[in-house]
Amino acid sequence: MESAIIISLLGGKKMLGNTENLSALAELGLPKQSLVFFLRLSRLDEKRVFRYLDVTKRTLDNYKPEERMRLYISDRLIHLAQLYAKGKQLFNSLESFSEWLNLPSIDLNGEKPIDHINTRNGIDELLAILGRLEHGVLA
Repeated sequence: MESAIIISLLGGKKMLGNTENLSALAELGLPKQSLVFFLRLSRLDEKRVFRYLDVTKRTLDNYKPEERMRLYISDRLIHLAQLYAKGKQLFNSLESFSEWLNLPSIDLNGEKPIDHINTRNGIDELLAILGRLEHGVLA
């Protein structure tokens, strides 16, 4: 997957700098602005994202906009952005991908994909489903 798409979902090079190494970005820590930018683009419910990031809104409110978030928060946000980058590539827009996330899925026994955005394994499962869709493999 193109790291450039992931970086663009997190605010782009202007916000993150010139590196395209996602591991290095996680270790350095993403600026809080990246989270705000991603929330605006993804239109995901804040509560869902904060639960996945395992952080409270109050904790995030204590960060200044340019302040870098801790490693595990940054790493999880990058992982979530990977899902959205894959969805954007496959569905050609974030809006279409968001529609897919909110529809019951045969691959998930009728559950909505968005309900699996709560653990790394859930996101990995959604990435696997998107991979199968990309290659034309049905459930």
